[in-house]
Amino acid sequence: MWSKPDIAAGTSAGEAFVANVRAALELIDANAAGAADGRDPEYLHQLRVGLRRLRSTLRAFRSLLRRRKSAEFDEALRDILRALGAARDWDVFRRSNRDHSLVRAAQRRSAAARRRARGMLRSALFRTAPRAVLAWAKAAPWRSGADPGAPVAVFACRALRRLQDRLREDAEEADWRDAAQRHRVRVKVKRLRYGCECFAAAYQKHKRMRPYLKRLRKLQQILGEMNDITVQRTLLRELARDPRLRRSAAGLRTTLAARERELIDHAARAWGEFETMKPFWRRAAAVRARG
Repeated sequence: MWSKPDIAAGTSAGEAFVANVRAALELIDANAAGAADGRDPEYLHQLRVGLRRLRSTLRAFRSLLRRRKSAEFDEALRDILRALGAARDWDVFRRSNRDHSLVRAAQRRSAAARRRARGMLRSALFRTAPRAVLAWAKAAPWRSGADPGAPVAVFACRALRRLQDRLREDAEEADWRDAAQRHRVRVKVKRLRYGCECFAAAYQKHKRMRPYLKRLRKLQQILGEMNDITVQRTLLRELARDPRLRRSAAGLRTTLAARERELIDHAARAWGEFETMKPFWRRAAAVRARG
C-alpha cells in the first residue's frame, strides 16, 4: 500500500519531489514480484497505482522540472501502464460478473492479457524507467529559473490551484451522461487527488484537508465505477462476437445501463458537494508566508 512521503512543514519543494518519487518507486518495487507471478490481481493493481503516482508526481512538480526529460519519462511510464491495462480490465470484468459463460470466456482473455503484462514486467523498459526517474530526481533536474528551495507549502499552493482549475474547466459544464466527458473529468480528479497526496504530509494539522480529500475520493470512486462500466461494454462487444454469448451479453448490458443511470445522479451530487469545499492549501500557505 501507499506510504506517505516524508515531508514536513519546513521541507523544500525540491526535497518533496525526491520524497514523492521515492515513495512511488517503493510501491512499484513492493508489488512487482507479485504482479509478475499473476495469481493475485491486487499486486498488479497496486503496481499500477505506483506508476500512476509517479506520473502524477512529475505532473505536480512540472514547473520545477526540465520539460523535455520529464516528458520522456512520462511517455515511458504511460507505455508501461498501457501494456498492463488489459490485464486489469479483464480481471475487473471477471470479478464483477456472475454469468458463468461470460466469466469462462473472460478467463481465457484474462490469461492472455496477464501473459502480455508479465512480458512488460520482464522488459528492460519496466526494469529501468521508474528507477531512472529517481536517479534523475536526485541529480538536480531543475529547469532554468526554477526555485527548488521554495517552501513546499508555497509551491503546493500554485501547483494544486492549477490542477483544481483544470478540473473545474472540465467538470462545471460536464454532461454526466457522456462517457467521454466523464472520462476527462475522472482523469483531472485523479490528478488533483494524487497531487494533494503529494503534499498532504505537510498539512496534517489543517482541518480542511481531510474533508476536502474525502469528497474528492468519493467523486473519484463514482467516476471510476462509471469508467469500469464503459470498459465492460467494450469487452462485451468483443465477447459477443461469439453467437453463444450474445444473450448473456445482452443481459449484462441491461444491468450495466441500470447501474449507470444510478451513478449519473450520484456523480452530479458528488461534484456539487465537492465544489463547495474550500481548498485546504490556501490558508496554510498564507499563514506560512506571513510567518
